[in-house]
Parts: sequence; structure tokens; C-alpha cells
Amino acid sequence: MRTLLAGVAAVVLLCGVAPAAYAAPRALPAPPALPDAFHNAPAAADAVPLAEGWWKSFGDPVLDRMVETALARNLDIAAAAARLEQAAAGMKAAKGALLPQASLDGSAGFKQQSIEDVQGRAFSRFPGFKRMVEQYGLNGAASWELDLFGKLSAGARAARAEAGAADAGLGGARLTIAAEVVNTYIDVRAIEARLAVAKARVEAARDTDALLRQRAERGVSALTETDRSAAELAGVAQAVPALETALEVERNRLDVLMGRAPGQAAAELGAGTIPAVRAPAVPDGPASLLARRPDVVAAQRLVAVSDARVAEAIAARYPRFTISGFAGFLANGMSNLFTGGALQAGAGGGLSVPLFTGGRLRAQQSAAEARLKEAVANWQQTALQAAAEGENALLALTKRSQQADAAATVAARLGDSRQRIESAFRAGATSRVETLAIERQRLDAEDDAIAARAEAARAGVSAFRALGGGWQAAGAQLAQSR
Repeated sequence: MRTLLAGVAAVVLLCGVAPAAYAAPRALPAPPALPDAFHNAPAAADAVPLAEGWWKSFGDPVLDRMVETALARNLDIAAAAARLEQAAAGMKAAKGALLPQASLDGSAGFKQQSIEDVQGRAFSRFPGFKRMVEQYGLNGAASWELDLFGKLSAGARAARAEAGAADAGLGGARLTIAAEVVNTYIDVRAIEARLAVAKARVEAARDTDALLRQRAERGVSALTETDRSAAELAGVAQAVPALETALEVERNRLDVLMGRAPGQAAAELGAGTIPAVRAPAVPDGPASLLARRPDVVAAQRLVAVSDARVAEAIAARYPRFTISGFAGFLANGMSNLFTGGALQAGAGGGLSVPLFTGGRLRAQQSAAEARLKEAVANWQQTALQAAAEGENALLALTKRSQQADAAATVAARLGDSRQRIESAFRAGATSRVETLAIERQRLDAEDDAIAARAEAARAGVSAFRALGGGWQAAGAQLAQSR
């Protein structure tokens, strides 16, 4: 008995020391070297700090309500939140595997013995024989798999890292949905503005066509001019139904992003304009994306998962030790169940050694190591891609803003020209045809300016998204995931 207790004590002491050697995370490859500053960072004086709720910088209450609704009701976000719940439950289960397991069982029953078989007939002749037998039991049992080589610890570490990856995935889903809502809202407002311009172009083309037909009837102009004006009218008119279709599609997309049936966004949108272009403040460079971008953080945590799975596969090739015990009462009546005579107890230990597995365990370790290499490559690729997306988004923001400014200047100049030629027409210095020609040019320029302004606003959204949208990974969570 003393030898058994000494052996159990030695095994318990080893359990506290051995896992550190087998289950500790290894030194992983460093992330790719990224610059400390963005080459294309804008120097906007009114840049918006990166923070949660970045879309509020557009100053549009309708847009704010739609984004908040989407964050609360979007089904992609709900699915990501459910994955986080699953990962959190898996982490608790993995931690629970490190602890002793205990159970309590109770039983009660009775049995009426037969006196017609040989055994029953023989026992029934003895004095005090009872044909009806009752039996009651109450037992507690406990078992503990000793994590001598760190297999369970590695599993718990992998589960923590998976929970961290799921948390980053939820952050990424929220960032993506918020950006998509803002982009779709910008598209809706741009299509509304372009639709108004398209209808004005139809009216201008209709006036030109009517005027040329009158001139042709009087013999002032050739019929070829009326043919050309009729073709132009038909061409500009076809843009109206196309834009109306696109507007309905984008409104329905807003409804789906907000987690509701299509057909409700039109009433909520009301009248509005394209949000102003906003630029995010860029206090640091691409290297900060390693902790700022949810997808990069998720990829890093998946590296930690793969590393833990390698340790788990290595530990699976070593012996497993289990100790167990039970204590309880068993009696043929309730009156003597909790007596010393009814007490029963026992203890034991188990050892499982994988002697021959046909190379299966070694193959599983090799597969885990290969998955680790894949995870590291994916992490590094994701980090490089994030840096490129950040640079591209900031460059696009600058260039799209310049294009929008140039297009607005063209539209403004043609607007001034239209006013001057209208004055000249009223003074009789020019014809109505020339006035309508300038109006068509102005409307074309206005349509281009609207498209350019929308592209610039979307470029601002892309910049916020590429820089992580204010999401930050806690350093403690990163440490836990390792």
C-alpha cells in the first residue's frame, strides 16, 4: 500500500513539471518586415482618427442608423458571433479536460427470486430465506488523466487560440458589414443624383429634338439633324430605366445587409446627398496592421492553433497515465445503507503506451507540422496583402479625391458657361440650339462629377477598412492565444 501511494505521489509531482517541457509553444517565424510608415498617407488636415464608429464621421444620421441596424441584425455577423460562442465553449471544454472528473451515482431496486429452479429451491430451505431482495447503492467516483507530456495542455492552448481567431473573425465581420453598408449607401445616393441628371438630360434632348423638327419643317435645317437628335433622345432615355433598376437593387441590398426583407429601405432613406469624402488619420505604418487588422490577427492566431496541434501530436506518442478511485455504500436495505458495513471503496491507476501504430502517430505529427507551415505562410501572406491594401487604399483616396475635384471644377465652369449663354440667348445674341448644346455638356459634366464624388467617398471607406477601422487586438489576448 505504501509503495502504491509513493508511486502515485511521484506521478503527481511529475505531472506538474513535465508539461512545461513538452507543451510549451515554440518560437514561431517572425512576421514579414513591414515599413513603419505608409508611403501614400494623405496629409489631410481634417483627417478622422481611426476608432470604432468611424462611419459617423460622414455626418449623416440616416447612414448612422442603417449601420447600427446592420451591426445588430446582420446575419453574417450573427454567424460569426455563433462561431465565437462555439470556440468559447470548446475552450472551456479543453480546460475542463485538465481537471479531475467526478461523478455521483445512486441506485435502488428489488428482485423477487424464483424458487422453482434448482438454486432457488435449494436456498429456500435455509432459515431466514427472503424471496424478495432489495438493494440500494450510493457511490462517488473520480478519475484524472495526468497530463505528464502536455497533450491536454496543448489542446487547451489550441482552443484558446481558436477562440482568439473567432473573436478576430467577429471583428472582421463587423468591419466588413459596416463598410458594405456605407458603400451601398453611397451608391444609392449617387444613383439618385445621376437619375435626376439623366431625367434632365432627357428633357434637354427632347427640347433639342422638338426645336430641330420645327426648324426642319420650316426648311432651316436638314432632316439629318432631326434624325441625329431623335437618336440622341433615345440614347439618353435608355439610361433612366437602367438607373432605376440599379437603384432598386442597391436599396434591396441595404435591406439584406440590415437583416430584413427587401422593400423597406426606400422609405427610410428619404432624400439625401452623397456623403462627403473623409480620410482616416494614419499615425503609423503597415507594421501596425499586424495588431490592427482583424484578418491579420486571425491568421496569427491560427498559427498559434497549428503550433499547439503539433505539440498535441508529439505528446500523443508518449504514454498516458490515469488514476481513479471510488467510494460509496451498498446495502440490501435503506436502514443500513449508511453504515460502516455498507461502505465500499477502491482506487487504481492506468497506463496506456502506444507501442505499435503502424506509423499513424508519426504521420499525424508530420501532417500537423505541415499544417503549421501552411498557417505561417498564410499569416505572412495575409500581412503582406494587408500592407498592400493599405497603401493602395490611401493612394486611391488621394487620386480619387483629385479626380472628384477636377470633375467638380469642369461641371462648375460649364454651369457658369450655361448662365452666360442663357443671358446671351435672352439678349438675342445666340440661338436656342446653342443654349441647349451647352446644357447637354453641363449635364454630362455633372454626371461625371457625381460618379467621381461617389468613387472618392468609396475610396475613403476602403481606406478606413484597409486600416482596420479602429479595431484593436488586446495584447493579453494575443499572449493567451500563444
